[in-house]
Amino acid sequence: MKKNSKGIIKVGNLGLSLMILIFLLAGLMLYSTRTGRRGLINNVPNKNNCLADECLLIENLEYPVSKLSKSAQTSLEEAINDEYKALTLYQKITTKLGTVRPFSMIIGAEEQHISSLRALFNKYGISIPQNNWSGKVTAPKTLIEACQLGVDAEKANAKLYKEKLLPLVVDYEDITLIFTNLMNASNLRHLPSFERCN
Repeated sequence: MKKNSKGIIKVGNLGLSLMILIFLLAGLMLYSTRTGRRGLINNVPNKNNCLADECLLIENLEYPVSKLSKSAQTSLEEAINDEYKALTLYQKITTKLGTVRPFSMIIGAEEQHISSLRALFNKYGISIPQNNWSGKVTAPKTLIEACQLGVDAEKANAKLYKEKLLPLVVDYEDITLIFTNLMNASNLRHLPSFERCN
């Protein structure tokens, strides 16, 4: 750093770089302090920012919280199985056709759906079923065919929740909320995306 004839300090390239680095580090430290490692405000997970299984665990709550009815357990198993099917199909499509939208984006959403269902399995002390769809679904040859498969899959998924699964869990507010969110995601977000690419 040097002063010019008017007394203004001039900063060289190295000094400027160091100042920028200090400001960036200070901002990063402030952001980390406020949001925590997962981007959670004040390190408090909530329904809007919780994506991983472990962040759905509630402190000082014993698991399992209660026992599910057989029909509610069956509905959870059917729900996760259907989400596994969609995830596997969309992954196979991107493997075959490349990282094409909307499949590349919806894969992440399907993973979040599965994560929210897995949290329910954990909450009620039920073993989480494995994804066995790998050898059962195949990707179509063209993007148009793939988009139509997406349309059909999302319509079937929303219908499954509305007509079959939701009536089985009316006594469980938490499961009803998750199932309703998943049904709405299929109807309001995924389906229109596949219809646009079709």
